[in-house]
Amino acid sequence: MRQTNMEATPVVPTTPTVPHRHGGCRTGHRPPVPRPPVSAPSRAARVAPDPDVVTLLGTLSRDAFLADLETLAAHHTRRSESTGFDEVAAWAQAALADAGYTVTTQPVPRGGGHCRNVIADRPGSGAEPRDVVLVTAHLDSINLSGPAEPAPGADDNGSGSAGLLALARALAGRPAERDLRLILFGGEEEGLFGSMTYVAALPDDERARIRAVLNMDMIGGRNTREPGVLLEGAAVSQDVIDALARAAATYTDLAVTTSLHPFNSDHVPFIDAGIPAVLTIEADDSANTRPHTANDTVDMVDPDLAVEILRMNLAYLAEALGRA
Repeated sequence: MRQTNMEATPVVPTTPTVPHRHGGCRTGHRPPVPRPPVSAPSRAARVAPDPDVVTLLGTLSRDAFLADLETLAAHHTRRSESTGFDEVAAWAQAALADAGYTVTTQPVPRGGGHCRNVIADRPGSGAEPRDVVLVTAHLDSINLSGPAEPAPGADDNGSGSAGLLALARALAGRPAERDLRLILFGGEEEGLFGSMTYVAALPDDERARIRAVLNMDMIGGRNTREPGVLLEGAAVSQDVIDALARAAATYTDLAVTTSLHPFNSDHVPFIDAGIPAVLTIEADDSANTRPHTANDTVDMVDPDLAVEILRMNLAYLAEALGRA
């Protein structure tokens, strides 16, 4: 849910007046809560496009994104304790391994024993100790009407999960200075369990290596007249927000809104730990009433919007990872 009052961009870092919430449900049937404020839509200053980045963006495939989205949404539910979640987690592990990543898993304490984080790594070539850039999305889905109800979760968050796979393939063969880690979290919808488990287990030296976290949650719902994206973080995330806005202006037609009041997605545990993290999400996500219902289906996802958001994210990652 969103607050209706607007403020001019760029947003000046402030102390959030809305507490960071860990409920895991940004939309759907829930009690009214204060809406975190966002900026008015705007476009940052465009810079000269990098020909290498333009070539990289050309490797993104709308058809491959849709194929992955259909695979994810074909399951009756991806609720974190379900066999459906288990099946898509195994499928995603194989897809990331096929793309050349080293894949591990991390158990997430949820019922049924299926819930886990899927973690894929690709080392950079810079001198050690290297910084690492994280790309994250949650793999689970939910229907708030009950655990037995259909939860295709196409937008929430099949779109972010399919987007992570698209970015993984695009970056797999690109030499980079910094390490890249991609994480598909389990247990997000019931309380950010996957991301909180991951952050809590980070040793101090690993936490210090994280340069930025780019989280994708709902990137395919068209809720506004022009294609748009919300960049949501906190004061610690301002440099990442600015870089993403610059990438959007240079390589996409997205209208960008920003917020420094993070809530209810997997960027929040990182921010609470002082780690720069930003959620990239469709503009005006609170207007989308389909998530967490049986109506969150593939035919309601706008793949062109999703690909535009992926273009922004990929251009940002090319800069953040550095060129070897």
